[in-house]
Amino acid sequence: MPSPPDSHAEREGLLLRTRWGKREFVPFDEMRALAGPRVMLASGTERALPESLRASAARALEPPAATGRRAEDAAAWHTYTAAGAWSPIRAASALLAMAEAASASDVHLQSEDGGVGVRLRVGGAMVEFASLPAATGRRLVAALKHLSGCLPYRSDIVQEGRVPRDGPAADVRASFLPTALGERAALRLFGRLLALDELGLDADAEAGLAALLEQPSGLVLIAGPSGGGKTTTVYAALAYLAARRSGAHLSIEDPVEQRLRLAGIPVDQVELSPERGLDAEAALVGALRQDVDVVALSEIRTAGEAALAVKAAHTGRLVVAGLHAGSATEARQRMLDLDADPQVLEASLRGVLHQRLAPEPCPDHTGDGCALCAGLGTRRRPAAELWIAEGVA
Repeated sequence: MPSPPDSHAEREGLLLRTRWGKREFVPFDEMRALAGPRVMLASGTERALPESLRASAARALEPPAATGRRAEDAAAWHTYTAAGAWSPIRAASALLAMAEAASASDVHLQSEDGGVGVRLRVGGAMVEFASLPAATGRRLVAALKHLSGCLPYRSDIVQEGRVPRDGPAADVRASFLPTALGERAALRLFGRLLALDELGLDADAEAGLAALLEQPSGLVLIAGPSGGGKTTTVYAALAYLAARRSGAHLSIEDPVEQRLRLAGIPVDQVELSPERGLDAEAALVGALRQDVDVVALSEIRTAGEAALAVKAAHTGRLVVAGLHAGSATEARQRMLDLDADPQVLEASLRGVLHQRLAPEPCPDHTGDGCALCAGLGTRRRPAAELWIAEGVA
């Protein structure tokens, strides 16, 4: 069937002439699949497709698949977004898949002078992935906002959301921030939840942490710098406790990183929302009234949070809390600096695990697709320091 003169492929969709002589623009984002001479739309309807446009539609509906080889994936993805027909929604999904295959923890899209830079955080280091024209970058950010449940048409407000993905605890956390040059997007990818013996701690630190978690009550601090793996360790501790200890377990987080119940871990999670009055102190007060046996706090930041955490630990609960500190000794001093009662803290603090992620040469470096180091030649492993209070077995 010859193509009508005004039926043609555009950058992000097809302009089709209908049987009544009208023209209709069908975005690639709204197309579900090709079936012979017809295209299936997300709405459930179909459209006849001129033969001359089928190749463009097929290309747009099939972005490159992730291989785990970062340089190869970056080149294929850049080609897909740069030339001919493309689907911003599929490009965004392909980017997340490639980032996951490259063992990236974060994806950043930053507005720059004349374009948008796409970077991945791999092994703690930021690496370049692609550079996009400004218009392409804006469409990609809008697609990511759509996928994460945010408002694609608002670029002047801070927005946060989640990109739902298959599998337990696999959602991608998304954040969008207006800057002087345009929007900035940051997406946090989560791998599978790790067990205590998968954290990479040395044998003494792992055994000591397990001993602390066996305590019937008290405060256990997981301390370290930002990006040191504290949240991963807190989640591993919660999984360990849930498997060995009955009762009510509650985690207070800002924000919730991974959905524990979806992963089969019976822990209720509270996501803080200070703008609605649900801050950490209010959540801790509520937890004390909920007859819980184990309370986890993603991070102690204020004097009120410190006081309530110590109080909860002193009144028969086991409290596991993150804390920003440079060492195990500094963690105890930090609690005092936050006005925790010295006597109550001494009576309730069971121990401190301080950890950071230290780089080391990758023993099995095999190039760009190395599963251990993602091609960087180095990998990060926890370097831990454990302090245990006297009298704790």
